[in-house]
This record gives sequence, structure tokens and C-alpha cells, in this order.
Amino acid sequence: MTDEMPSRRSIKDDSTRGEKPRQRARRRRWPWVVGGVVLLLLAIVAGAVWVGTKALTVKDELEAAQPLLSTVKQKVLAGEASSAQADANVLSEHAAKAREAASGPVWWLAEQVPGVGPNLSAVRVVAETVSDVVDQAVVPAVDLGDTLSPSVFRPVDGAVDLAAIESVLPVLEQSSIVLTSAKENVGAIDTSTLIGPVKNAVDQIDSMVGEIEPALATAKSLAPVLPGLLGADGPKNYLLVFENSAEVRPLGGIAGAQILVTADQGRVTIAQQASGREFAFESEQFADSHLPREARDLFLVPFGVQSQNNTLTPRVDVAADLTRSMWQNQRGVTADTVVFVDPIALSYILDATGPITLPDGSLLNSQNSTDILMNGVYQMYAEDADAQDAYFAAVAGTAFGAIMNGKVDIPKFITAVQKAGEERRLLASSTDQIVQDLVVDAGLQGRLPQETETSHQIGVYLSDFLGSKMDYYLRTAIAVGQQQCTDGTRKVRVQVTATNILDPAAVEGLSTFITGAGGNGFRIPLGDLRVFTYVYAPEGSTIASITGSTSQEDSTTGTDQSYPVARGVIQAAPGQSQTATIDIDVSALPEKQVETLVGPMLANPDMTDLQFTC
Repeated sequence: MTDEMPSRRSIKDDSTRGEKPRQRARRRRWPWVVGGVVLLLLAIVAGAVWVGTKALTVKDELEAAQPLLSTVKQKVLAGEASSAQADANVLSEHAAKAREAASGPVWWLAEQVPGVGPNLSAVRVVAETVSDVVDQAVVPAVDLGDTLSPSVFRPVDGAVDLAAIESVLPVLEQSSIVLTSAKENVGAIDTSTLIGPVKNAVDQIDSMVGEIEPALATAKSLAPVLPGLLGADGPKNYLLVFENSAEVRPLGGIAGAQILVTADQGRVTIAQQASGREFAFESEQFADSHLPREARDLFLVPFGVQSQNNTLTPRVDVAADLTRSMWQNQRGVTADTVVFVDPIALSYILDATGPITLPDGSLLNSQNSTDILMNGVYQMYAEDADAQDAYFAAVAGTAFGAIMNGKVDIPKFITAVQKAGEERRLLASSTDQIVQDLVVDAGLQGRLPQETETSHQIGVYLSDFLGSKMDYYLRTAIAVGQQQCTDGTRKVRVQVTATNILDPAAVEGLSTFITGAGGNGFRIPLGDLRVFTYVYAPEGSTIASITGSTSQEDSTTGTDQSYPVARGVIQAAPGQSQTATIDIDVSALPEKQVETLVGPMLANPDMTDLQFTC
């Protein structure tokens, strides 16, 4: 029995024999799974700790680099780059450590993590940008020593060191490329999802690059051609024309003091000086050879024959051509480039040169120059036009001398030129294509209304037609609107309001040079101002009407090449406002919004939207 019947234990063992290996496998496998998960978690934690540590390293290194970068920049701009060598070396070390910390496969993997990734990507871009700027722009600049600074462009005793300029060209080229790339890289960062500290770092580097890059780009484009412009290959002539906005003109103001400047082998000198009054009237044949008849009819008789009124057009190239040709005809001098400067632009430049002392001992600075040049001179020399011209000539010559004798802050000067160009208060035109390209790059070419994909642009320009300097007291308001009319047409209405801010009680104390003398043929009461409003309508539109609170006897319509132009009239007594209204039919044009371009004046106009019915 014992041999034939299995025991209870042996039966139990046989019934579980098939499952036993699988259970053993499970028991052996689960520790490895748990261990793998633990190891993975440990790896993630370790990676996070590693990335966090590296991020702190980047933060510390960039924070250490920031004051050094500022110090080096200040020393270079001050012409003391040689004293910045030690700072530049330490700065380079900090930048390299920051870049190294924000690199590698673990950092790259961390950048792929939602939420955290964009912040780490931004940190990496900032670190790489700082490193590139330091290694490829800052260090090479410092290595040049004091040769590379704004002072390399500054004249000394009337001359610019052409050899010094040529020696810095490679570094300027490389630095400009690096800064432009840095601007693009940092500008491409989306800061909307970044945490505060990272966003601040991006904003700081963006601000730093944005501050330096434009000036460096200007220097890069200017430096290679500057020797030629300064007469390295032979003398170059330039005409500087100083406008006076007290007698407003579409380009800016009546043409007053004029200076012929000659550059030869880096030395720039005043060759001749003249006032607009000194030029004789040109012939009708001369005017007709330079201007189309419609332009002469639009701007009236002085245009094209009188030097002072070459600025009656808003076209810089036309005004420059007339001025250049009159100098050639009457003084036997050819100047490829003509530059126009109004009193406000001159005040910006005086901020860079500092105050200038005139031959009579008076002091002219950025705060008082506009009031003196547009009003005070005519009171000081109330009966002597020659003395006025002599004063303006002294101002022009002394200001030019301050620049050429090195008494100028170059960064401030560049800022002044840029600002004046943006406001179209400093304009230029040249028949030399190299110079003209620079003029366009610097934004000094001026412009007329332009058509865009979304807007029609109109131009509004004012011009004194009294022969006075009353526009010192002129303030303007311009309202523009567009409406669909009940007759099916679509019209743009432009209302130009001129206010004469002169106190009526002050009229008797003014020089007749300011008031226009009253005996000028217009029978205008003393103290009144009288201006024409030129409205340039979009190409393809039609001037529908010209009306106003002032008699529109002298109003007219015409064309300036492809622009329809309306000339309205405004006459305002002291303390009064008057309005000219121009309606433009734009039915033939696609419907777009309307923008307004206004010519330069002493005071910018108040701009408003106009609601009207038609």
C-alpha cells in the first residue's frame, strides 16, 4: 500500500509543479524592476540637481560679468581701452564659464522638459550671446588699445587721422557682425512664458545689445568710406545750408547762412561762407531747366530763381540741385553733397558740442539757440539785415569749428544726427552715389507720402507767404478723417488750423523783420501771420475742394510729379486761430486707413482724428 498509494504531500507537490518556475521568475524579476525605477528616479533627481547647479553657475558668472562689461564699455567709449585689459580678461573668463555651464547633453535634455525647458533654453542663449560678444567684439576692441574709441572719428585741429580709421576697420567689421547676430538671437526669445529672473536677464542683454548695435552698425558702414569722403583721394566739397524755421518752408525753413566745406587728406576747412541774400536772382531759363512748370506754378515765382527759396519744395534732391547749381553759376564751385540743417537740429548738435562762444562774446547753447536764432536776432538787429546775416554766419562757422576742433561728444553727436534725421530737420542729397547711400542708410534723405499695404498717406507742409519771421509764433493742429459720402464717393478731409500765439499787446515792440513790415504788398496788418498749407494727396486721388475761415483767393490745386496737391491759405491775427480745409476724393483708390506726414516746423502739430459728414 505504501508503495502503490502516493502520500498527500507528494500529490500536492505534483499538482503545483507546472506553476512553480513562473512564480520563481516573478519573484526574481520584481526586485530588478523596482531597482530600475529607483535608479531612474535617482538619475532624474541627479540630473535635476546637476542642471540646477549648472544654472546657478551660469547665474553667478553672468552676474559677475555684468559690472565688468559695463566698465569695459565705458572705458572704450572714453578712449581708455588700454586700461580695460585686465577687466576684459576676467570678463572673458566669466563668460566662458557661463557658456560651458549651460551646455552638454544633460542640459539639452532638460531643455526638452515642458515648462522648465524654455527657461533653460533662454539661459543658454543669453550665456552664448554674452560669450560671443565678449570674445569676438569686446576683447578684440580692447586689444586695439586706445586706437579704437569714438575719438578715432573726432577731428583734432581740424583734421581726422585717416590711418587710425583704416587700422580699426577689421575689428569694426567683426564686432558689427557679432552684435547684429546677438541682437537677432536674443530678439528671437519668447519671453512670455519665462520666469522673472530669466526674463530680466534676457531683457538686460537685449537692452545692452540694442544700445550698442545701431551705433556700431553706423560706424561699420561709415568707416570704410570715410577716408574717401575726407579727401584721401582728392579734395571733396560739401555745402551746408542753415534754414530758419521762423519763416517756415516745406523743407524746413528759409535758406540762410551757407558754408562751403572742403575736405582734403582728412583736413576739413571752411572754404567760403555766404548768406542766401548774397546770391543774385537766376534767370527764368535757369529755373525752367531745373524745374517743371507745374512745380513753379505751385510754389510761386521765387522758386527756382532765388537762393533763399530753394527750400520751397519738400523734395530734398530738388532743393539740393538748385543750391548746388547756383553755387556753380555764381561762385564757380561744384559741391556734390548739400546738407540742410534747421534750428532745432542745430540745438541737438549743440548738445553734443556744448555751448559755443560767438565773436561778440555771447553764448549759444542747446537751450537758448532756437529762441535766439528764430526770434532774438531780429530784435537785436532790428534795422540791419547785414548784421543779422553776419550773426548767422558766425553761428554756423563757430558751430562747425567746434565740431572740427574736436570739441564734440561723438556718441551724443551720432544721437543728435539720428534724432534730427528722424524728424527730417537734418537732410542731405548727393550726386556721389557712395555718399547718397550713406545718406539713405542714416535716414537723412527725407521722404514724401508713401503708399503701404494698409494705408494711404498724405503730406502736410506749411510755407510762409508774408516775407516775415512770424512763424516763430505759429502753432498748428491737424485733423484728418475719411468718410463714405451719401453721393457714393469716399473722401478724406484734412483740416489745418494755425494759431498765432503772439500777444496782441506785444506787436508794437517787434522788429519789422519779424512782422513783415506791413508794406509788403499783401496789405497784411502788423502781427498777422500768413501761411500756405500744401496738402499732398495720395497718387491717383483728386482734390475735391479747398475752403477755409480765411479768404482762399490765393488757393489753388496743382501737381508735384504724380502727387495731386492742394494749396490753401491761412491768415491769423495775434491770439487768433484760422483753418483751411481740403477735401480729397479717394473713391478710385482701394479703401485703407489714412496716415499723415507733416513737414518740420518749430513746434510739432497736435494730431487728431476728424469726424465729418459729406
